[in-house]
Amino acid sequence: MMTRTGVLVLQLLTAAPPAPAPPAPAPAVAEEAPALPPEAEALYKLGTAFLAQGQPKRAVVPLTKLSEQMPEVVPARLALARALRLSGDTEKARALLDSAIAASPEEPTLRAERGLLARVLDETDVAITQYSVACELAPTDAELRFNLGETLQRAARADDAIEAYREALKLDEGLTVARVNLGKALAEKGRLAEAKEALAAATERAPSDAEARYNLGVLRMRENDLAGAMGDYRKALELQPRHAPAHNNLGVAHDELGQHALAVEAFKKAIAADPKYAEAHFNLGLAYFRLGDNARATKSFEKALLLEPRRSSGPYTQLGHLYLLQGKKDRAIEAFQKALAASGEDGQKTTEAHQGLARAYLAKGRVDDAVAALKTAVEEFPKDVGARAAYGDALKARGDLDGALAQYEQSVALSPTPEARLALADAYALKRVSAKAQPLYEALLKEEAGHRAAKLGLADLYLAMGRYAEVEQLLQPRDGEEADTAALARLGIMHSRLQRPDKALALLEPVAERDPAQLDARAELGQLYLRGGDKTQAARVLGDVVATEPRHPLGLLYLGQTLYAQGKTKQSEKSFRAAAEADPNAAEPHNALGQLLEAAGRLDEARKAYGRAVELQSNHADAQAALQRLGSSAAASAPAP
Repeated sequence: MMTRTGVLVLQLLTAAPPAPAPPAPAPAVAEEAPALPPEAEALYKLGTAFLAQGQPKRAVVPLTKLSEQMPEVVPARLALARALRLSGDTEKARALLDSAIAASPEEPTLRAERGLLARVLDETDVAITQYSVACELAPTDAELRFNLGETLQRAARADDAIEAYREALKLDEGLTVARVNLGKALAEKGRLAEAKEALAAATERAPSDAEARYNLGVLRMRENDLAGAMGDYRKALELQPRHAPAHNNLGVAHDELGQHALAVEAFKKAIAADPKYAEAHFNLGLAYFRLGDNARATKSFEKALLLEPRRSSGPYTQLGHLYLLQGKKDRAIEAFQKALAASGEDGQKTTEAHQGLARAYLAKGRVDDAVAALKTAVEEFPKDVGARAAYGDALKARGDLDGALAQYEQSVALSPTPEARLALADAYALKRVSAKAQPLYEALLKEEAGHRAAKLGLADLYLAMGRYAEVEQLLQPRDGEEADTAALARLGIMHSRLQRPDKALALLEPVAERDPAQLDARAELGQLYLRGGDKTQAARVLGDVVATEPRHPLGLLYLGQTLYAQGKTKQSEKSFRAAAEADPNAAEPHNALGQLLEAAGRLDEARKAYGRAVELQSNHADAQAALQRLGSSAAASAPAP
């Protein structure tokens, strides 16, 4: 079953800077048109007109000509720097601004533009320095204070950003974006009451501001006030119908309420408003998954990762789970590997991707790779119960039962959940340590009388111990109760072991038809056919079992007996050895192998096989008798396996 820990994304937006008058696309100190000669004035007006029309490349030509003619005119150089930045020629813009600042170090507009360019170039420290100097040069400019705060906030300097926003609001109480961002910065510091107060004030002062409403909704949602949050998101959407994050978070709220179909519609609207909105594609995938639409969920996750291939580990992990459900094992491995790589970068390391990768490896039969993946997970997260349990499963699949037991014991020590104790009990049962397995099963059944897995595990333990009366007492349906196929399978096996073939067949044949996953039942049915003399039918049934699960111990043992009965000695020996390898703690495959080797005259090998059977099961009468017989001289003829 897929584990889902995917997180729907609640994005608290940073409000956009206030829009200035053209030609500047970013807030800065007010600029007056320079007094210029007619020809120079014409060049300036032409360049700034192109900027206002969103044609920065066309603005570069007249503004360059003007700057060459009159390099001392600061507004001309400032406008040219903006045109170059907006045209993508950031290196020329940087050189021009640095030169202009060197010539006019006291000009705040140049500092403000250089700060904006530094942000474009991800030069955060440079941006903070330039905005700080600009604020000193123009101490009454609120927008400069806002820009400084916004840059500090992006640099994760929330305390300094809060101070800058407060200074901006002292200078201009009507600067709504500063109030919105103040709320966000306070929220980042965990000061939610102050943040909510700031955002509520922003909505009162500017009731038509969609960003204030949106961010207030995010805070309400963090307080689990879903109704209030949804009201704020809807109000933001009334003000700005294509507000993609508001649609997205409205979808998150619907999903939290279990309204997955409504969540899908909200996420679709977010994507319609912003087709490149990776978060919305990811959330849409989760909503589809919760509706059981794995195909659409997969496409949505794939789209999210196409838009932002390195965005985070979550989508890769979810995609890996979906690929596994769809049987796409290689793609699942690739997705989980990418999740692990991304988690190292986004700092969101969990064991889920490790566990998913291990499951994908196991599905491919790459047991050693699965063990390695989970060993890493346990080393990184030694107290993660799920990682230890999964590590135990992988070790058990590799045949390292002692290693598996150690992990299950650690898991129970960390958290003695019913699941952890059941896994430990199953491992002890497989190890044939009934003295430890039985009390665990019984404790689980005492806590929950109907615990199905514990009841079946205890029944298997009783079957292995030959305690057939207790198997029947445990599993026999009570009056008016219908036993499931798993219980019926074990009852059928019990009757088979008690030499009641008619009763066994009456149970096992319907079970095999209704529930092919009951491999033990199908294997026992094959053995019954062999005992009844139908070697062909036995070979067919047991061959199907081994084809389904090549390491099925009982199927391999019984198939070996069938092959021997058909005179296929070499294939029989191979099957017995495979059974012994699949279940290293079972004595019977070694006993059967000993019989085959003894009949073939390979007496030394037979003695070793019988000896191993007795080592594993000290009361194995047939193996003990064989060892006594072979101790002096080999019997003239040996019993068939």
